[in-house]
Amino acid sequence: MNTLFLSIIIPAYNEENRLPAYLARVLEYLEMQDFSFEVLVVNDGSTDATAEMVEGISSRNQRIKLIRLPENRGKGYAVKTGMLAASGKLRLFADADGATPITELERLRKAIDSGADVAIASRAMKDDTRTINAHLHRKVIGRVFHCIVSTLTVKGLRDTQCGFKLFTAEAAQAVFRLQRIHDFGFDVEILFLCQRNGYRIAEVPVNWTDVAGSKVSLIRDSMKMFWDIFKIRFNEVAGVYRH
Repeated sequence: MNTLFLSIIIPAYNEENRLPAYLARVLEYLEMQDFSFEVLVVNDGSTDATAEMVEGISSRNQRIKLIRLPENRGKGYAVKTGMLAASGKLRLFADADGATPITELERLRKAIDSGADVAIASRAMKDDTRTINAHLHRKVIGRVFHCIVSTLTVKGLRDTQCGFKLFTAEAAQAVFRLQRIHDFGFDVEILFLCQRNGYRIAEVPVNWTDVAGSKVSLIRDSMKMFWDIFKIRFNEVAGVYRH
């Protein structure tokens, strides 16, 4: 049995409006490539027609696969489910809104080819070849969050939260099985586990656009994410990640 080259994991909660256009762009891009692939859409207990929409697409293209979660468990849980179910030698998770264009995968692949185990998209790194369109309040909260993250958990990375990250199969299997946080703070936990286990992380500047329709509540979810940072420290001290 041939191993797939690339798996793309897309967590989706009530994304019937934004996901179809992004899936179309993903497929258009991938079908021009010379490698094998699969796209796993993890439906995180959506209450709209997200699952039915994906089923319709997968009936016409077997490389699109739907994973149904019976109830909403959180973005982190959906990504973990997809990563551990994937078959690709490389595994990318990408947000359903398509804020990071799928063509930016090429930048991340170059980092993996150069020796990284994990390549993460960054909106914080300066690069004349990329464009970032984000609201001011996102930038301000992002900077505060970064200061706390870099002090308590993940060192040396400027943007832990961009929803476009590429892993080797080995790194994905090793860290996602240890993941305990199921909400938006999971990105920090995964990168903390990568650093803890000696995996090489490359941060790569990308193009990114803030897309309307975000499910993130700026105040509520930001508070949860701040709390998650302290949970990571507690889990480390308690030996949770050694299990």
